[in-house]
Amino acid sequence: MDAEAFVEIGRVTKTHGLNGEVSVIVTGDLPFESLPGVAVWFVPPSHAVRTSRIEGIRPGPKGPLFAFEGVDDITTADALRGRLVLARAEDIPEMEPEFDPVGFSVTDDERGDLGRVTDVIVTGANDVWVVEGPFGEVLIPVICDVVLDVDEDAMTARVKLLPGLIEEGR
Repeated sequence: MDAEAFVEIGRVTKTHGLNGEVSVIVTGDLPFESLPGVAVWFVPPSHAVRTSRIEGIRPGPKGPLFAFEGVDDITTADALRGRLVLARAEDIPEMEPEFDPVGFSVTDDERGDLGRVTDVIVTGANDVWVVEGPFGEVLIPVICDVVLDVDEDAMTARVKLLPGLIEEGR
């Protein structure tokens, strides 16, 4: 097989628990939510497991924890430490391009033009758009109750501001 036909998912660093989960230092930016079910190869091959499928991925204390088919005890998992995890490039789902709203024009249903998105603040709960315009700087939480419609082609967003997000006297 052609080496370019494979994508490195990461390297197994250690076991986690007694049921075969392993901690993997991930290479690149892969769409983890769509990797379960993907066939993988361990390089160099382990005497215990040479190939497998990803059963599941969940967040761990220091990065993602992987569960592989046929790896269901600590001894088998330990045999994978230090191994690269590879998958066929054709089996890795295409990633959606990341949405970047900077430059989008934002209008509110009641107040009209709010200005343009100048920055995005990433928080643990949701993103917040920083919009500069006639009301000064407005911080808009990116939640379903506020952002009603986004037209990526027209670079516009329609919102319904929550009370208190702008000074009404301006």
